[in-house]
Amino acid sequence: MTRRMRIEIVTLFPGWFESVISQSIIGRGIENKLFDIRIINLRDYTTDKHHTADDTPYGGGGGMVLKVEPLYNCLTDLGFEKESKSGEKIVLTSAAGEKFTQDKAVGFSLLDRLTIICGHYLGVDERILSLFDIEEISIGDYVMTGGEAAAAVITDAVVRLIPGVLGNFESATADSHTEKLLGAPVYTRPEEFMGLTVPETLLGGNHRLIEEYRRKESIRKTFENRPEILDEVELDKKDVAFIKELEVKKKNGKKENNE
Repeated sequence: MTRRMRIEIVTLFPGWFESVISQSIIGRGIENKLFDIRIINLRDYTTDKHHTADDTPYGGGGGMVLKVEPLYNCLTDLGFEKESKSGEKIVLTSAAGEKFTQDKAVGFSLLDRLTIICGHYLGVDERILSLFDIEEISIGDYVMTGGEAAAAVITDAVVRLIPGVLGNFESATADSHTEKLLGAPVYTRPEEFMGLTVPETLLGGNHRLIEEYRRKESIRKTFENRPEILDEVELDKKDVAFIKELEVKKKNGKKENNE
């Protein structure tokens, strides 16, 4: 039997995901039974008549904290214990978490089950992290009002790596960040638009030259937009020489601007 990944998203706002899981690649993947997504309403696991899932923090201060009881009830009902089973992972979206990367996405895509808790407001009661094996994940160095958008980002990045989700799996393996470098510029029809033309190399049909072109342009874009990434990339002699050319051009450009 073919493995089908299961993703569970625990949230206070299940309606937020209605369009997310029904549109585009995610919607088609579910329809084609390549993976399953279940949206879980955390309020269903509260015990008071008002379905209270959050409260003010002890010690004062602004914001609201997700309560430990409904989170515990939810994860227990889903079958989780203190130690996660092989092939399963619980993730909490959190500004204090480890940064989400393409490597993380690849690792998550190999799981049988990924459960994402949407962090909210000020955070979650810290005790839930002692009761279950939960990995805190941040999608960037900024703070949002809720973790729903972060959960959607993680889900999208993960499911597109599942074989069969993209029409051409090469699209996923050639993505920006898959090989650390940013993606090369891409073009499609028409060949000319408002005086701007597609680079001749891409039109010539010589695959070796095309790959060389794309490699150089990936390095160029990374050098210009995210130079720190180059320290993590395996570079050959040609790559290093090209980066030196870019550094010289950048240095000369600064000189010209200062004159």
